[in-house]
Amino acid sequence: MLHRLCIVGLGLMGGAVGLAARRSGVATRVTGVGDKPETIAAARALGAVDEATLDLREGVKDADLVVLAVPVSMISEIANAVIPLCPEGCVITDLGSSKAAVVAAVDQLTAKAKNGVHFVGSHPIAGSEKNGIEAAGDVVLQGAPCVLTPTPTTDHEAYRRVDDFWKALGMKTMRLQAEEHDTVLARSSHLPHILSSALINLQTERSLTLSGSGLRDMSRLSGSDVALWTDIVSQNANEIGKVLRECVQGLQELTEEIEQLSHPGTPAAEAARERLFRFFADAKQRHDKRYAQAVKEEPSEDEEEKTPESLRSRDTQIMT
Repeated sequence: MLHRLCIVGLGLMGGAVGLAARRSGVATRVTGVGDKPETIAAARALGAVDEATLDLREGVKDADLVVLAVPVSMISEIANAVIPLCPEGCVITDLGSSKAAVVAAVDQLTAKAKNGVHFVGSHPIAGSEKNGIEAAGDVVLQGAPCVLTPTPTTDHEAYRRVDDFWKALGMKTMRLQAEEHDTVLARSSHLPHILSSALINLQTERSLTLSGSGLRDMSRLSGSDVALWTDIVSQNANEIGKVLRECVQGLQELTEEIEQLSHPGTPAAEAARERLFRFFADAKQRHDKRYAQAVKEEPSEDEEEKTPESLRSRDTQIMT
């Protein structure tokens, strides 16, 4: 158990981590550092912290673990301010969804520190398109993956502390190099946000009026925080550019297939129809394997109560 957990940044994810930490009892005290009195008041009212302050020094002075829940473009700047204020042996982690630049920068800062502070990069893969601490209760950390990005110089005890922390919140931890994390997340997280925004920007007033749940569901991510996602894309621009080019090439090939369908009865149209069917079928198969089957197999509350603890924890062990 941690003596004192400090969360710097009381927005959507900072609030979600605070709520989960207090529910789990992983820390004796959860302290929040906010940037505005209104945010601190909201965090207290929500129950995301035991105490909160505007004073960074006061917030981190006795912390065992500091979580930097700030926009990815600010992590190294805030880390630079936090590190000298931390007690000896304190561990710092972050929530950034792009890692390579962050890990390199903060590792350099801790290497120069004289107070034995350590850093381990983290990315809990959970969230919401909503903004602000008021929506923190909508974020589900339980059962979600969390990537840790240690380097060859990462302190083993610091890594264990951060790994244990996320597991205590019910997350399934996985270890990746920062560069591999950015390559994978460009495809699985960053690209969907870009495509969601591209889709909604393609609409006309008439098409928006005549839309249903399909467009709403596909464009949900476009409602996310604009500044936050501008930062994320900027931080991982190289990997996102690669996967976008791959996506554009695939869409171009699909466009050519669909154009063949405008000539019904021709051999080219029949061949294109078969390939289009396979395109949809492959997508449905991958979707059902990852999502539909997972939902079907989720145990009910009654079944969970009957499941031995050793089996319930097995998935978490496999992911580490």
